Amino acid sequence: MTAEDINGPELKFPPPLLVLAVAGVAALVDWISPLPIIERGAPWLSGAAVIALAMLLAVIALAHFISAKTHVEPWHPTTTIIQTGIYRFSRNPIYLAFCIATIGTGLVLNSWWVVASAAPLNLLLQSLVIRREEAYLEAKFGETYLEYKRRVRRWL
Repeated sequence: MTAEDINGPELKFPPPLLVLAVAGVAALVDWISPLPIIERGAPWLSGAAVIALAMLLAVIALAHFISAKTHVEPWHPTTTIIQTGIYRFSRNPIYLAFCIATIGTGLVLNSWWVVASAAPLNLLLQSLVIRREEAYLEAKFGETYLEYKRRVRRWL
């Protein structure tokens, strides 16, 4: 590990906090000015299924990190590029899971505001997190990472 690599991509905050902040603001807006998906009840069962799917995706992605013996936390250095399993289809399955879980949470809460917050969350993850991570990985792994980027889409 080089001196430049001691902190990984040097993110300013943990990405899960970004998810909580965006969804929290959307829930607050919904509390002030409700925008329900359906008038009576809530599509909570559908939302729970969507959240379960997101959690499964995140757990599978996490298992790849554990198997590769590299850090999942983006503020620590990466030791390898994971290119197998779910990472053959998405370079960012954990961030994809965050966005899917946000949509599921909106369904559980019966809130179009929370469902819609997945779009700005996606943009914030790309601009504040993924861009920094990708620059770090390009600098560290060079052509290996660039070839992976050409072959595998960012989200799906």
